[in-house]
Amino acid sequence: MKQLSMIDAFMLSVENEKQKLQMASVSILEPPAEGQQRVTRQVLRDLVAKRIHLAPALCRKLVHVPLHLDYPYWVDDAELDLDYHVRAFTLPVPSDDHQLSEAVGQLVSQPFDHSRPLWELYVIDGLKGGRVAVVFKLHHAFVDGISALELHTMLFDRSPEGREVPRPIRPLGEPAPSRWEMLARGVAGLPHQPVRAVLGGARAVPYLDHLMPFRVTPGVKTISGATRRLARLVGLGGDGMLLQGENLRVPKTVLDRPLTTPHRRWAFTRVLLDDAKRVKNHFGVTLNDVVVATTAGAVRSWLLELGELPDEPLVTLVPVSVRTEDAESGGNLVQVMLVELPTDEEDPERRLMCTHEALRAAKERHKAVPATAMRGADGLLMPALFIRASRAATLLSGLIGATANIIISNVPGPPTEVYIAGARVEALYPVGGVLEGFGFSTIVFSYCGGLDLGFTVAQDSPADPWRLAEAYDRSQRELLALLPTGPEPSVLEDVRADGATG
Repeated sequence: MKQLSMIDAFMLSVENEKQKLQMASVSILEPPAEGQQRVTRQVLRDLVAKRIHLAPALCRKLVHVPLHLDYPYWVDDAELDLDYHVRAFTLPVPSDDHQLSEAVGQLVSQPFDHSRPLWELYVIDGLKGGRVAVVFKLHHAFVDGISALELHTMLFDRSPEGREVPRPIRPLGEPAPSRWEMLARGVAGLPHQPVRAVLGGARAVPYLDHLMPFRVTPGVKTISGATRRLARLVGLGGDGMLLQGENLRVPKTVLDRPLTTPHRRWAFTRVLLDDAKRVKNHFGVTLNDVVVATTAGAVRSWLLELGELPDEPLVTLVPVSVRTEDAESGGNLVQVMLVELPTDEEDPERRLMCTHEALRAAKERHKAVPATAMRGADGLLMPALFIRASRAATLLSGLIGATANIIISNVPGPPTEVYIAGARVEALYPVGGVLEGFGFSTIVFSYCGGLDLGFTVAQDSPADPWRLAEAYDRSQRELLALLPTGPEPSVLEDVRADGATG
């Protein structure tokens, strides 16, 4: 068995009937060539059956500790039913991108059965031109953006011929512990929880407003700020620089509405990665700077159309991966930065440079948080208290307004083309969630020379995700128009070099 971390447990505890922390990818497969097999549900199911041991996280289901005495555990599912997890969805022929997006929004909004492993695969056919879409739906409790894409290696091949897959070392599955066994495990761990809370609190409290999940919890900024001031008064420096923090004001926008339904709307677009890299190289910024600045321009133009652009800059939440090379696969190894988004800046060049400076400063603050504070936060609150506090914070977020206006996440994907069951993946689009206290989410996957973007909003949001996708295209063209004419430079560096977010 493997226990969930505090952040993993947070992704479960904040769910309710309106908020589901589910994500997905949408792989668009090119039409089969003459004589080539079509990717169907059965073909995909057989592929997964041969390779499921390559992604052991997909074989695990939740086991809860009674009375929330401790965080839940993952246990191998001895009765994994691939016929349940791999499904088919047929659209009217021929369906366009808008009809596909409606179907994906519907599928991702449906809750998981928590008595089974928290993933589903869908083959969607009926698309125009004979294309097929594969939707890989995952729960945020066992993956972040980086580890979610790592699971795709089970499906992806580097050539249409496929690859040799090693046989499983051991059979998957183990007997699930009984409720009484889990209760005994929880009771046995109780004496250690206060010790962990005291030791973790001493390290973590001054930095809580810079750590997930406390970063997005109402009232934490006040507690951490007071602790930092007290530490300065008594001359304690801890094991890292005490942060001054940043007093970001989140302006109210037309997007800031409490969630009323779990249903989501989703749209997507693809822009050239080389175009974004040309902007990056010309201005001496990072690729993530370009993505965030382009998003700022898109949101600005859309709000201007509505006559709803605030005078103050918006605030975006940017996830940052803290995953190391030797980290175990799966789970959430991510922290977050709250960053001022210069939607109040009309000039696209100044908007880019303001974004660059805001992200640079946020990264410096993030680096100043010691690793001991991150580890200490895991034991700060006893699980029963943490779970109840997380649920209360979610309700409070819906009452007091936005924690941030937007979520922007940039995740590096495969740099070269990949195949699923012999079919080439034309594009790989992300689908994010919408959280209470946030307007909408934008996720970017880099894949095979493109930036594939997904825009997710609540069903009743006034934001039209397709208008946002169009505005992103226009915003990138604005930045390209600033570049001198001439031959495009050769760009060879890997996307990951710019600092992946998760």
